[in-house]
Amino acid sequence: MKKLHVRITATSDRFDADDDRWLSQVRLLLDELGREVPLETRHTAGEPGTKSGGLHEVVLVIVSGAVGVVGVVISDWLKNSRDRAVHLRWDEGGEKGKLTVTTKNSDNATLQASVEHWLRSRFRGVEREEEPAPTQGDPSADGDSVG
Repeated sequence: MKKLHVRITATSDRFDADDDRWLSQVRLLLDELGREVPLETRHTAGEPGTKSGGLHEVVLVIVSGAVGVVGVVISDWLKNSRDRAVHLRWDEGGEKGKLTVTTKNSDNATLQASVEHWLRSRFRGVEREEEPAPTQGDPSADGDSVG
């Protein structure tokens, strides 16, 4: 069974990245995702001025059957505040992709369908019938932004 490793980060237009209130909100997202798919934490090199020498990067380990639930969790978390964004990055086998999802200009159904479509397109050899029909706002393969 093929597994896709997707790096996930969340940002806010309202809070600084190290604000405790923001970190609490991000933990809620990661806790919910962790109930649905395995999470990996990777230590990354720190930038000058960061505490403890670096930040932890969170990676979702997704199998094709979990794509739908990941889309639901992300879209549900985003709809709680319009100042949030989720950034997904994928880099395997020399192929790269990224998707930024916000709620500023799209509805919940479009967000969920876009995230699911993007994740499903990352699986090579997945049956075509498993892919959802394209919807208005479906992103292209790389460097995408929804919202």
